[in-house]
Amino acid sequence: MRTIGAIIRKEFLQVFRDKAMIRIIFLVPVIQLIVLVNAANMDMNNISLGIVDRDMSPTSQKIINKLQASGYFILKDFETTSAIAIKKMERDKTDIIVQIPKDFEKDIYKGNNPRISVTVNAINSLKAGIASSYAVNILTDYAKELSANFQATANQNNISYFDITYSNWFNPRLDYKTLMLPGILALLITLIGILLSALNIVREKEIGTIEQLNVTPIGRFQFIAGKLLPFWILGLVLLTIGLLVSKLLYDLPIVGSLLLLYGVVSIYLFAVLGFGFLISTISETQSQAMFVTMFFLFTFILMSGLFTAISNMPVWAQKIDIINPTAYLVSIIRLVLLKGSTLSDIKPQVTAIIIFAFLTNALAIWRYHKTS
Repeated sequence: MRTIGAIIRKEFLQVFRDKAMIRIIFLVPVIQLIVLVNAANMDMNNISLGIVDRDMSPTSQKIINKLQASGYFILKDFETTSAIAIKKMERDKTDIIVQIPKDFEKDIYKGNNPRISVTVNAINSLKAGIASSYAVNILTDYAKELSANFQATANQNNISYFDITYSNWFNPRLDYKTLMLPGILALLITLIGILLSALNIVREKEIGTIEQLNVTPIGRFQFIAGKLLPFWILGLVLLTIGLLVSKLLYDLPIVGSLLLLYGVVSIYLFAVLGFGFLISTISETQSQAMFVTMFFLFTFILMSGLFTAISNMPVWAQKIDIINPTAYLVSIIRLVLLKGSTLSDIKPQVTAIIIFAFLTNALAIWRYHKTS
């Protein structure tokens, strides 16, 4: 233990003497957490709306008011002909056009079932799908309201109404930041864990101190433990900072057990640190280690389920994702923080991380022995 402690002290001294390393560990993740959560937002609140109103009736005006009052749309264009509105969409002046036909209000009271046209700029398919969904839902709700009012006026009968009450579980405010924050925390822990450990051994190779360490009586386990434990501690410190920033700035709900979360992240850090150490043993320079690390990081992040649901991926991608530890951590942090899941609820994900940690560290120890 004295030998491991000496190596740990040496690593901490080396880290805190390097000002750039301190910024990477503490400052960069906080900035990324603040910026990414606000930038990676799937909520649409500023959709440019174009209106073509040929009816110019009180009913059509109510439709326009409802679209504007929803908070999703900003009225940017008001025309009486569709040709002009389409040209403005072609110039990216509007994202969506709602066209209300002539005699719209009259056709409603005559029971002719008039139609409203919704045209969406679908260059960005994700934005188009969300915008059209917002518009269709608003128009459908208003159509139901008109139908109920019309029947009550026309028939003068006793119509039985019912109200639908609903609750949004685990994210009652429907705030997209609540979904993104746990995932971005997982990504930052992964980034720092793999990157720092991957560059650590390579730096020793480049400055020539690895040969000096190899001829000492330090054992393989002692060497690797002494190298990885400082970054394991720093990873937990980073998690603490991330949780504090998330709570203070974004009021992230923390429903589950923090003790469970720290326990799982502790195991995960051993997994990614071992993986980074493995990369460092097969790299001769920091540039090589950086390129290999970025390849795996981009793969882990893009297939983690943060930006695209894993269930929406092709079957072959879902099978490959079985060996993606970041996907498991993203799922675990969301389940523990937002749903209050217990260990029994996340047992499959934890088991997968334990297996990944064992394999990567075993390979790292074997590979280091081979090259030492």
